[in-house]
Amino acid sequence: MTTVLAADQGSGVVILGGQIVDTACALETESAYQLIEMDPTPVGRLVREGESNPHPFTLRLVRCSLTRTNPNQSDEKLPDWQHVRVTFDGVTDREGRSFAAFGSSQGVALLITDAAGRESMPGVPMPLTPVAGNHQVLHYTLRLVGNDRPVSVGTHRAAVRFRLEYF
Repeated sequence: MTTVLAADQGSGVVILGGQIVDTACALETESAYQLIEMDPTPVGRLVREGESNPHPFTLRLVRCSLTRTNPNQSDEKLPDWQHVRVTFDGVTDREGRSFAAFGSSQGVALLITDAAGRESMPGVPMPLTPVAGNHQVLHYTLRLVGNDRPVSVGTHRAAVRFRLEYF
């Protein structure tokens, strides 16, 4: 009888990490890391109107469970989750009222507003939004705005982080 030994086909290590959190909803994966490509904005529009066309984006809350239990005593109920609060954060511009844009374009900043038209200021929590149902979509709009410096053509980019808190 001939013995055949299998050649080593390689090996590896899988490293997994995660969190256990006390939260009302999960954030849809596509909502967590978004790359938003805005349409080109003519300089004349920024000078004349002070802002670009709006670019909508959403944060999708999924698998919501509004019932809370005490993590230390599973038979004890806590008050149900009722609200979510979103805080956008990043480098500031316009004296803290907008998000800084970087790149070869000059004279612009980024402004985020919610569905009610309320402006987000970097690091300042937005008003509470009621949480209802198994899933919910939070609607926001992104615009380029002038930052009181001369506008010049070019490209821009920005990184804006967000945090969700439930109450």
